[in-house]
Amino acid sequence: MEQTLKTTATLADPTRFSIYQYMVKHQKEVSVQEIAKQFDIHPNVARLHLSKLEDIEIIDSFLHKSGKGGRPGKLYKPSEKSIQLSFPHRDFQLLANIALSALASIGELGIAEAKKIAYSFGEKTIRQKISRESTLSNEEKLQLLQEISAMTGYIPVVEEKKDGIHIHFTLYNCPFKEAVERQSELTCQVHIAFLKGAFDSLFKQLSFQQTSSMTDGCKECTYHVIVTN
Repeated sequence: MEQTLKTTATLADPTRFSIYQYMVKHQKEVSVQEIAKQFDIHPNVARLHLSKLEDIEIIDSFLHKSGKGGRPGKLYKPSEKSIQLSFPHRDFQLLANIALSALASIGELGIAEAKKIAYSFGEKTIRQKISRESTLSNEEKLQLLQEISAMTGYIPVVEEKKDGIHIHFTLYNCPFKEAVERQSELTCQVHIAFLKGAFDSLFKQLSFQQTSSMTDGCKECTYHVIVTN
């Protein structure tokens, strides 16, 4: 409970929360000076915000030598450790591990059913946000995908080209990391099915391809979607 209160109190500060969002979005090491400049605050204030984020273990720090001599500087980056909050405490991770293990024990049938249900949840998530009578523009659809992406930890990059709208999804810190460590194949397939369900609810013609995966040793998971309608 003490750690939960400390975490919520730390992230309640709007500037501090924005700094963390900035670090997650850009996925690179940042210095105190960069944060101070980006948020127009004094370096001492930036250092305090970063220290508090490090205290609750959602970012890490390390010393870095610039090659110009002098003392090593301190850089910060998002932590790979995940934090879950619930009131009162509920161990949803345990429930997820039990469900995934049970499905995996059934074999191919279990995997197929899990993907089917995940796909339907992707469709349902979109339906809950729009009415049947709504006719959304591509811009509104992409905005909706931005919201869905935030739910699953993705950072989408959208490009409009002659052959359609290209959408690149990149995930650096998997929101299902603990589940992946136990049931990597099933967890990833369920996640992909959810995304496909969401996309298919918005666009009639598209191609959906995973181009890299952390389970294969890559530093991130990336997906490339081309919308042609």
